Amino acid sequence: MSQERYDQLLHSHQGLVNGTLRDVILPAILGKETDDMLYWIGKDLARQYPVATHDDLVILTHQLGLGDLTLQRHDKVSQVWRLAGPIVNERIQRDKEQTSFGLECGFLAQQTEFQLGTVAEARINDRHRDSVDIMVQNDPKTDADNERSELVTFIHVDAPGQTETEAEPKKRRPHLKKKKNAKK
Repeated sequence: MSQERYDQLLHSHQGLVNGTLRDVILPAILGKETDDMLYWIGKDLARQYPVATHDDLVILTHQLGLGDLTLQRHDKVSQVWRLAGPIVNERIQRDKEQTSFGLECGFLAQQTEFQLGTVAEARINDRHRDSVDIMVQNDPKTDADNERSELVTFIHVDAPGQTETEAEPKKRRPHLKKKKNAKK
């Protein structure tokens, strides 16, 4: 590691430890497969912290130190999320086109699968100088986890000003909810 890289990570918003793990160690281990492997790691991360709503997703993404997430637009088959903030800006400025956002793409794809109960995929839609736009596309005709009927227990995300009655975790079977809505 060069002195410049050390100084950048030491004084960054993500910090030396997180920056080294994310942007130095993982790419060294994963090599050319970094982006693809980070995508699957992001999906697994979402399985550890499933959330029920877009608002919870925004809060959790920030709490995980991935950046500040905002929903730019959505329709029945796609969502465009903007990931911004100091952490994202620093990562982009440090490595420009080399910065991988595979982890964030996988994370958003899996969260969308949980929330909508359909198969979803995500990719970088646009790179800006200080943010990235991530397109999540879902197929409303295809159930997620068609062969499994496991119950998803959404976590409660602590948000400022939230009452205890709002803290109850929610449970549902994603693919069953879709079928129920399809009958209407």
